[in-house]
Amino acid sequence: MPSSSHAGRGWVCGLILFFFWAGPAGAVGPHDAPPGLERAVEHLCVEVLRGQSPDPELIAPLLAFVRSNADASLGLPKFSGAPGAYQGFPIHLPMQRLLRYLYNPQIPQEVLKPFSIRSSVWTTSGSAEEQRRLWAHWPPAEHVLIRGEQYDRTTPDPATGGCYGMRLQRVILSLPAEKAVLSVSVQPEPSEVGRKGYALGTDGDGRYVYSEDEGLTRAGLGWVSSRIQTNVSIGVYLEEGDGLVKSGIFQWMRAGWSGLSVVKESHVAASLVRYRALLTVALNSALPAPEQLEALFTQAASLSEESLRSHAQGVLRQWLAQAGQEKSPVAVKLLEDGFVRRLDLGELIALRMRQTMTRPE
Repeated sequence: MPSSSHAGRGWVCGLILFFFWAGPAGAVGPHDAPPGLERAVEHLCVEVLRGQSPDPELIAPLLAFVRSNADASLGLPKFSGAPGAYQGFPIHLPMQRLLRYLYNPQIPQEVLKPFSIRSSVWTTSGSAEEQRRLWAHWPPAEHVLIRGEQYDRTTPDPATGGCYGMRLQRVILSLPAEKAVLSVSVQPEPSEVGRKGYALGTDGDGRYVYSEDEGLTRAGLGWVSSRIQTNVSIGVYLEEGDGLVKSGIFQWMRAGWSGLSVVKESHVAASLVRYRALLTVALNSALPAPEQLEALFTQAASLSEESLRSHAQGVLRQWLAQAGQEKSPVAVKLLEDGFVRRLDLGELIALRMRQTMTRPE
């Protein structure tokens, strides 16, 4: 696990899906991939990840697929033995502004995606900072290629309460001629054993309390030592002009316990539908401009840890009252038992930013 330093933080597209969530999955289409799509996935997730130069001709079928399925939920052929799904959806922001939100070491991922990411830290020196090249001058004069690793921790699964930590290998690249940015994420080994977490409020509020106990909170599964075994994703962003970006997310996942996976294609598809809904709300809400979020980060990061922890304690007192109202005794006990001391520096900064966004000081 990386240190609590926030120096390598940045919002990236390493999706973390909720493999038990069983909401509406949308229309899952046929599994016959168009010509070249499977080869494009193999090229990005195996060859480019291992150091080969990206081949625009091999990648072209993937971009064409997103352009043709800009607003669709589809099933995918298995990859690495894992079931997969695709979700396309439009994002109504200029490409440069979107990239400044998504790939920015001064905008922690959990600030924009508090519904799925507890923390996300680049562990390869300099990788997070290199992301600025994606949006500093858009479109860039030449392609940008960033390789590195990150360590992600997830928020509780909406149905089971399981939280996971995992190492991810990453590639982010831009194709200027296509006005495209692609983000590749591959989990090279099983995640850490899931631990129990508790959500307060409605789905997506971002108020989570974490325990150190292994297992799931779902009735009858408290004993389970679950892991995410396979987690592969590709995010594609295509500038279409007039403040519109066509985006597409490809995801494959295996997860479960005792060496068995309980993930079905419908679970992956449903998780992507949830991701689309909550991310769209986050981006379409009264979100401060990227420059304002960067200023909030600089302000929060300049404070002493003591000051950040004191602020967090005030927020957690509100959470404690909410946990009591929602009759969540485990969350109450965790919050009363010095939970604030278990938040690392990155979590304290992100919490401060989120609170300042909603309650300007």
